[in-house]
Amino acid sequence: MAMRSSGEPENIAGEEKKYKGVRRRKWGKWVSEIRVPGSTQRLWLGSYSTPEAAAMAHDTAVVLLRPSSSSFNTLNFPNEAPSFALEAGNVSPDTVQRLASNQGMAVDARLTVKLPEKEEEEERHAEFGGGDISVDDYICD
Repeated sequence: MAMRSSGEPENIAGEEKKYKGVRRRKWGKWVSEIRVPGSTQRLWLGSYSTPEAAAMAHDTAVVLLRPSSSSFNTLNFPNEAPSFALEAGNVSPDTVQRLASNQGMAVDARLTVKLPEKEEEEERHAEFGGGDISVDDYICD
């Protein structure tokens, strides 16, 4: 792994590695996985559009797999630990995978949904003649 002049790691593409348990694929998707404690098994947590979503999936898995308070020092978003994960107790790796993926997808949805900007809305409005559009405009007599 390459090192920056400050001594912090950076990935091969020269971008900073911002979140734990997250990496970027060549084609731009962000993925997350984690090791299951006490085994060599890796648990795939999903592929996401944003690094924040992949990081939240990782955090969820950390809290579920390693419920000790010391694991909270390793979270990407320590103030946003999912409350259900704190009370989950001992859960199977399949359940961890499903819950972590759901959390990641929820973050992805929140971050990738783009509401139309005012300019885009005005542009679409002008494209259709600037007036209100009615079904009657498209009915031929």
